[in-house]
Amino acid sequence: MAWCKAMPSQAKVIRDYTSAYPDPIAVGKGERVLISHCDLQWRGWVWVTLASGKSGWAPQQLFAPLSAYEGTALDDYCAHELTVRVGETLTLIKALNGWYFARKTDGEQGWVPQEHIRLKDKQREENDKRAL
Repeated sequence: MAWCKAMPSQAKVIRDYTSAYPDPIAVGKGERVLISHCDLQWRGWVWVTLASGKSGWAPQQLFAPLSAYEGTALDDYCAHELTVRVGETLTLIKALNGWYFARKTDGEQGWVPQEHIRLKDKQREENDKRAL
C-alpha cells in the first residue's frame, strides 16, 4: 500500500475510543466511487459513495481521480474502526492522516485515532532519532 506508511510497532491505548461506524464501507481495488467532500476534523479523509449507495470515510490518497467528483480505488480498503480501552496493547501496522491501522491482541484489525495511542518507549525513541 504505497498510499499508507507502514510502521510495525507496539503501542498502548491511553484514551478510550468507540467506533463511530458499526457498518463500515469496504472498497475494492479498481472500484469507482463518488467523492463528495473532505472531513474538516481529519485532514486527508473524504466522504465516498459506492455504486451500491453505501457511503463512508476513506483516505484521499487511496483514489486516482477520474473527474472532480469521481475516483478509482488504487487498493482494497476497509473503514472498520476499532473500539479500544485504556491499557490495551495494540500492534500498529500503518499510519495515515492522523489514524493508525492496528491489530488488537484478539486479532481484530481496524483504524483508531492516533491521539488515543502512545507508542511504547523504545519505539518512540527510534522514531525521535529518525526525525533528527
